Amino acid sequence: MAEPRAEVKMGTKRYRQMCAVAAALDIVGERWTLLIIRDLLTGPKRYNQLLGETLVGIGPNLLASRLQMLTDEGLIEREPVPGDGRGVEYRLTESGEALRPVILGLASWGLSHITTYEPADRVRAEWGVVAVEAMVAAGPAPEVDEAYEFHIGNEVFSVSCENGTAGVVEGSAPREPALIVDSDPETFIRTGTGQVSPLDAVLSGKMSISGDSMALARCLRLLGLSLQSGGDEPPAGEGLVGAVS
Repeated sequence: MAEPRAEVKMGTKRYRQMCAVAAALDIVGERWTLLIIRDLLTGPKRYNQLLGETLVGIGPNLLASRLQMLTDEGLIEREPVPGDGRGVEYRLTESGEALRPVILGLASWGLSHITTYEPADRVRAEWGVVAVEAMVAAGPAPEVDEAYEFHIGNEVFSVSCENGTAGVVEGSAPREPALIVDSDPETFIRTGTGQVSPLDAVLSGKMSISGDSMALARCLRLLGLSLQSGGDEPPAGEGLVGAVS
């Protein structure tokens, strides 16, 4: 679908308050706006990707309007797609990237509010990437230098722990991973929100975990998760990894 011409009317829904929170919400407080930022945190997107894959339900004119507003405000920019003379994609500017901790904070808070899953609910692997980044940002400092690799649907990413800090890296782990997790997106997100324990996910056959059992325990602590429902952990070496490796 060709991107419609946007007509942006600024200033019609301003809070008109000399307050930093209100000033921020004047720009990103409208419906769908922060979700556009969320989707661009994982990389540039074309208009049709946003419309047909990640923001299903938004109208084409509204999406065009939001993108134009965010461009005018300097949060995103349009760039040509390499190898496609007519293709255009949207990416975050430095100002837009500055919203990353805001999105991660909302994601961390929102994880506890995803309590059920309905078949009609949409799930995307890249939302799992954002969730893990939020969990890492809110979690404790990593205990050792190591990496954990995640294969979630068609997404591959890793958590790299080094010198007391942890970060999410796109693609395979930069070093030999101490742990590899393979799951479908639905099971992965349900595990991250506490609807299903990692142990139950593995026993159901919907998730596999391979690697060192002690690394699994460290990874779970980093993400704020418990192996079993209720938080009871098995003795080291006798848990999930030992059963499935």
